[in-house]
Amino acid sequence: MAKKIPQEYSANVRLELVNTLYRQSPPILFGNIAVVSLTTFLLWREVSQRALLGWAAAIYVLTAIRIVMVWRDRRATEHPTGTASRRAWTYVLFSGMSGCLWGSMGILFFAPHDTIVTALICIVLAGMSGGSVASLSSWWPTYLAYVLPTVLPFAIRSFVYGNALFSVLGLLSLFLLGVNLAFSRTLQRTVRDAVLLRFENVTLIRQLTEEKERAELANQSKSQFLAAASHDLRQPTHALGLYIATLRAIAQAPTIERPALNDIAERLRTALRGMSQLLNVLLDISRLDAGVIDVEPRCFPLQQEFDALENQFSQAALSKGLTLKIRSTSIWLETDAVLLHNMLSNLLSNAVRYTDRGGILVACRRRKGEVEIQVFDTGIGIESSQLSSIFREFYQVGNAARDREQGLGLGLAIVQRTAALLGARIAVQSAPGRGSLFSVRLPALQHIEAPRAAMSERHGEPVSGRAQKAVLVIDDDRDVLASMQTLLRAWGHTVVAAQSLEQAIVAAKSHRLVLEMIVTDFRLARHVTGVDVIHAVFRSIGRTIPAIIITGDTSADGINAASSSGFRVLHKPLDPQELRALIDAQPA
Repeated sequence: MAKKIPQEYSANVRLELVNTLYRQSPPILFGNIAVVSLTTFLLWREVSQRALLGWAAAIYVLTAIRIVMVWRDRRATEHPTGTASRRAWTYVLFSGMSGCLWGSMGILFFAPHDTIVTALICIVLAGMSGGSVASLSSWWPTYLAYVLPTVLPFAIRSFVYGNALFSVLGLLSLFLLGVNLAFSRTLQRTVRDAVLLRFENVTLIRQLTEEKERAELANQSKSQFLAAASHDLRQPTHALGLYIATLRAIAQAPTIERPALNDIAERLRTALRGMSQLLNVLLDISRLDAGVIDVEPRCFPLQQEFDALENQFSQAALSKGLTLKIRSTSIWLETDAVLLHNMLSNLLSNAVRYTDRGGILVACRRRKGEVEIQVFDTGIGIESSQLSSIFREFYQVGNAARDREQGLGLGLAIVQRTAALLGARIAVQSAPGRGSLFSVRLPALQHIEAPRAAMSERHGEPVSGRAQKAVLVIDDDRDVLASMQTLLRAWGHTVVAAQSLEQAIVAAKSHRLVLEMIVTDFRLARHVTGVDVIHAVFRSIGRTIPAIIITGDTSADGINAASSSGFRVLHKPLDPQELRALIDAQPA
């Protein structure tokens, strides 16, 4: 069974088969000249010379026309795929005419009583029909158009004559025709499959090359990512070490100055905040790449997000002497409001950071079934050569020294990933020295009905009143466990501590009746996870209680494993107030 040509290759395969037909033409064309010359010489005294000269002249003229046609075709450096059919059928037409001229030999010079003429006719027709298989079979209709009028006239004339010998010659002619057709068809399929395989190999090589380039680019990006992250983490870590050494020096002094201690404490807090900011942003990127962020679309007025952005950035813009204008809108959207707010806050944060004079404008408009939210600024702008790079991790315009005051270079990477999650499109236009325009396009909400619950969904349920709880804390790091115990006790909770699964089970059994909550690290010793500990504790006390998992794992597998557990997950570095609010929100 013939191999079916895939649609994406059919035009190119057809073109290559026609090109092969033209490339293989010269031997058969010059063969025509040689054979007709030799045949004329051999038959000169055996048949009518007038008929022989007319027949030979016709073949000469037709062959000359075909030589010119092929020569002009092969001079063209490139043939569009759309011309393949026209070129092929032109060649079929001339091949058919040539076949008719060679086939006419079996009628014009048919001489049943002249053995030499009959033998010569049989030899010439068999040679021409068999010899053209290789050169005409790449486009099978060409061989059909040539061989049928070449062989059939002589076969039919032999049957009509009625002599037993000529009947046998007719049968042999038809048998030879069938063999040549079968061989030609097989050869055509072989050539076609070889051409198809060549195109498939070219495509495969191109895909492998692209994959290799993507892998190299990914590896290069990973190296740059790790280098930048390492640099940005080392800076505050280095500062923390210096401040701690300063504290020790102050502690050994004869007198301790309270203002100096307050200054060091503030600097420690600033360095720690810088580390936490970087780690939190890295966590956001890891969660986006891991696909564990659930999109929770709901209907809401875009104006509520605009109001939140104005409250968030008005003071920062004012402190730089910038005007921040956010145009009011009545547009409603149906998407994840939290993720959209994160995208817009990143764009607005960049606009404030990279604008030294002028102002920032946030507006939106409808565009053909979509809503386009635009953030204009009059900042430093971006060179066109850099526009394709600004969404890469840690890539920053004009911050080669990686000054952390200019941000981390991760905001736009988060914007791009979040946009893909929401099905939104990001576009940017910029002119160096004049400013930039970032736009976010989302589907418009066609039928707007402002549900009463829409505004109330903006804020969650109020946190219930704080009450003391008995909390089981599990962590295999002694320092972390001790600090967690101290913090929870300072908040008024009773703390039961454990460093392993076995200790947690023992502690749970001894406090079976009073235990109200579990706070556990995710990665524990001996490949035990916090999920394993929680379920073991549930079995030990015979009931379920609220549980919180704390993890510093930013790998895709780790984030997926923690998020799919069904328990609330907090990420390191931990925001103590977030932990406190979560514990207080659980019923006592």
